Amino acid sequence: MMSRRQLEEIAEAVRGVPVLGCLPGSTSAEAGVRYGDIVLSVNGMATPTIVEYLAARKLRSDGFTLVLFRAGEELTVFVPFRPPSEPMAALALQIADGRYIVSTDESLNEPKALPS
Repeated sequence: MMSRRQLEEIAEAVRGVPVLGCLPGSTSAEAGVRYGDIVLSVNGMATPTIVEYLAARKLRSDGFTLVLFRAGEELTVFVPFRPPSEPMAALALQIADGRYIVSTDESLNEPKALPS
């Protein structure tokens, strides 16, 4: 297996983001993404850094298409988004993606009266 340092050097040379692993059972793992892959693009957008990778993932709501560099060749896979199984997991994902924003305007956070 290639060391992390070697993987990072190759990723820098091909201008991609190294894959340092996937959670077992995740949609990425199920799609075949694995340690040692290098993400060259997501949804058609080049991903030389993690910033571009994260921005490109938001371009679609159903999942994302990855172009990977593996063993000297390019490979394309689609990774679907899986809806969270519980509400707290959904909230955690929204917070992680920056989609859940709490207003600093206190008047917007006050409870609203229910219609009578």
